[in-house]
Amino acid sequence: MKARGTVVASVACAEDATQSYALYLPSQYTPERGWPIIYAFDPFAHGKTAVETYKDAAEKYGYIVVGSNNAKNGPSAPEMTAAQAVWQDTHRRLTIDKDRVYVTGLSGGARFATSFALYCYTCEIAGVIAHGASYPVPMKEIKGANDHFLYYVAVGDADFNLPEILTLRKKKEEQGAQFKIKVYPGPHQWAPPAVVEDALEWLDLKAMQTGTKKADAAFVLHVLEQTREEAAQAEKRGDTLTQFYALRSLAIDFKAIKGFAGVELKAVEEDVSKAEAQLAELKGSKALKKAQHQEQQEIDKQESLTAAAQGQIAQLGQSAPEVQAGFRQQITSAMFDMRRRAKSNASDHALYARAFNGLWIQGIEAGQDQFRKNEFPAAAVYFELMADVAPDQPWPVLLLAETRVRQGTKKAALKALEEAVKRGVKRPETLTQDPELQPLAGDPEFQRIVQGLRGSPTGP
Repeated sequence: MKARGTVVASVACAEDATQSYALYLPSQYTPERGWPIIYAFDPFAHGKTAVETYKDAAEKYGYIVVGSNNAKNGPSAPEMTAAQAVWQDTHRRLTIDKDRVYVTGLSGGARFATSFALYCYTCEIAGVIAHGASYPVPMKEIKGANDHFLYYVAVGDADFNLPEILTLRKKKEEQGAQFKIKVYPGPHQWAPPAVVEDALEWLDLKAMQTGTKKADAAFVLHVLEQTREEAAQAEKRGDTLTQFYALRSLAIDFKAIKGFAGVELKAVEEDVSKAEAQLAELKGSKALKKAQHQEQQEIDKQESLTAAAQGQIAQLGQSAPEVQAGFRQQITSAMFDMRRRAKSNASDHALYARAFNGLWIQGIEAGQDQFRKNEFPAAAVYFELMADVAPDQPWPVLLLAETRVRQGTKKAALKALEEAVKRGVKRPETLTQDPELQPLAGDPEFQRIVQGLRGSPTGP
């Protein structure tokens, strides 16, 4: 048995040693009973990063967490192969509660996790925790899928996908679905520890509600108090939408919890009834209608801000050189303005941060798509542009270095790596373990760059 209470970075699958996963077993894990499990998908196949995100909350609430080291953003077939390999291996090695199997992911990993829950009919996924993204396609296009699982979304207020999540929230509410959306201060990232803990508390609460986990009165009352306080604080600061969804949680998530009796149950039932009445009153209020209108205005404004640049980015790689130059100038100007506004103290700075980040990711993904198609000059155009508009970010420069290697221009590749180090690359493994950079491994200049990293403090 692998070590309990610590993150194991890599467990090779018994049936396919090319597939591996990071693993966290709670310190109290024993194979004599079934345990809830979370399958995690990081967009860069950093299984350890995904597992470490959940480690503390998983220890507190008794969850196994596994993160694929192979599944990453890109073609769906390799991602599904990786997920199935991890699924089969963990079901052979570990004692899993079949009624409490969950999936999670960040960004493209969130979309894949949702897709896995929707279409893996033999997997019986009880719930999804999505970070920074949601469904792989709009909900109205979901047909013939198992869309009955619990759905928790964690999203930062500066995340470019926030409008998508807010739109999803409205649709889930209309459907009367079992969901919770948590908006916190932050960008497009794995959620912070407090939000991750909130997600697992919600899953535990819903499991108690359905009887798949034994009810714990102290736990229920603790979460009830937190939710009640969230509603009260939201009302005090005039945040009508947060108040509305906190009341919704009080009215729905704490209702008819199985195996829960006595004085505590009566107190909970009273809170549920009170929340139902407050919710009904709030639903017809002018304050809620105003808040919903303002939310839609913000969604529309972000779409308006990015519409022109989105079209230009989409066309950039296939355009003639003279057209390309014009597009680059317009995109750069628009994104520099968004970046400046995002860094200001204005009330709408998060809106501009979302707009900028959305375009930046679009440009990166467009470059990666061209790279996969072996269209290396077009890929380089995208990576150069995204490096220019975000001069503090090493990622596009690393991608540019990989592209230069494929183009056979070692000198340009090494120059890009030097720039990536200046921008913040700290770990030598970032370079030495990148298969695309292996043609440079024997070059003295590459070795000098790597040696310089080995002599510097380890960064994030």
